[in-house]
Amino acid sequence: MLGELTRRVTICLLLLLAPALHGQRLAKNTAVPKATPDPFEDFQAFTAVVHGGLGNNHNQKIFRSGRFMRVEFDDHYRITDLISRTTMAVAGPRCFKFNAPDARAFPFGVYRDFKIERSPTSEKETVDGHPCSIENVTFTGPTDNPVVVHMKMWRADDLRAFPIKITVEWDGHQSNLAYTDVELKPPDQNLFQHPAKCAIFGGPDEQSGKASTSNPKNPSPRPREQKPQPISKSWAQPT
Repeated sequence: MLGELTRRVTICLLLLLAPALHGQRLAKNTAVPKATPDPFEDFQAFTAVVHGGLGNNHNQKIFRSGRFMRVEFDDHYRITDLISRTTMAVAGPRCFKFNAPDARAFPFGVYRDFKIERSPTSEKETVDGHPCSIENVTFTGPTDNPVVVHMKMWRADDLRAFPIKITVEWDGHQSNLAYTDVELKPPDQNLFQHPAKCAIFGGPDEQSGKASTSNPKNPSPRPREQKPQPISKSWAQPT
């Protein structure tokens, strides 16, 4: 008698729970997958020489250490904060701050809020002596009228898949990037030293360009009268 009662109670409980269990399985099976990680965030520390790209680079040395990227010029250097998307141009005691990233930092740190679709291919090609696997990546902006950027990447198998060659396409335009002399190790942290405060470009201290702190180590010569060339503030859309 007790066994029959237990069996009936069990059946009733299963009938009551069945819709909820079915709903849980359906939710699990139809959940929206998480966005694929940004392939550029795999490389938090490196040194390289960049060619081409949005800044029309010519053999310019770049360094990355976490959120910061440094670009070398003949007479000064620039440090872009990839999080705040600001740039400081430093030459000796002169320092200017720009509310935009430098073009040579692209495409690192750009697409954190974008939907990212990665499509590895079976294609192989040797670039500058490096055997590469080719991957297609699409970045779609989060707005109602999103920026859509397509990239073809040649990822060097002997450099932990670092993208040594990139073709960037957006809105009917194309840009080509190449990296040589890639070293996947943390650069010297002294390279990222800069004055604690810089004159805001276009602000009241622009003429002097004097910072409120002492000179950085290894200061560069006095700069020519030349503005840094950050890309547009939207930054996500190449210009």
